[in-house]
Amino acid sequence: MSTSPSTARQDKSRRPAPAALSRVERKKRDTLERIKRAARTLFARKGFEATTTREIATAADVGIGTVFLHAISKQDLLVMIFREEAGRAVDAALDNLAQGPLIDALLRVFDALIAHHERNIGLARVFVKELPFIDDARHGRAAFMSDLFRRMAAMIERAQERGELRPGIPSLRLAKNLFALYLGILLEWLGSAGITPGERDRALRSALELHLSGLRPQGENRNACSHR
Repeated sequence: MSTSPSTARQDKSRRPAPAALSRVERKKRDTLERIKRAARTLFARKGFEATTTREIATAADVGIGTVFLHAISKQDLLVMIFREEAGRAVDAALDNLAQGPLIDALLRVFDALIAHHERNIGLARVFVKELPFIDDARHGRAAFMSDLFRRMAAMIERAQERGELRPGIPSLRLAKNLFALYLGILLEWLGSAGITPGERDRALRSALELHLSGLRPQGENRNACSHR
């Protein structure tokens, strides 16, 4: 028997509230937040390589041993910051995603990531420079990206079911291709090319539309686009 939305909301409201954190747990949480804030500031100002763990500890007003209790390395801190902040941006973009063309859903995700990067350009440059080369045996970067690609692949499969894309296209491979287009435009904006935000946004839409145009069912020629 199906449950109505109102009943589901009532059931959810009856669930017990999460247990309050103990004083020790609150102290650990607050200490980690101070460490992450210090790392974000230093990474953005000095760069990842030039920042030392001791500097992070000093800026966070904790001992260096305390830093290592929460993060085993600078790399661990960098991935932790990226996963939390980029993850929130992606989750917000996908919440209540309206039914519509695939291009709109993709831009909703990529625009959310770009908006996040716009809040701290210095840190964004650190992310794109350092994250691809971090040894991922223990940091979890690959797990984050795998989850993002899986969610993008689900969007692609829904577009195939609607007849927007040809059947048989590997959804996960296409998700990675589309993300690579986004990353290329992001690097162009953050790098020495110095394109404006408007040029960046137009270039991203154009690149995605151009790629998707060759994957539509035969005979369709919608959303023709010109590219820079």
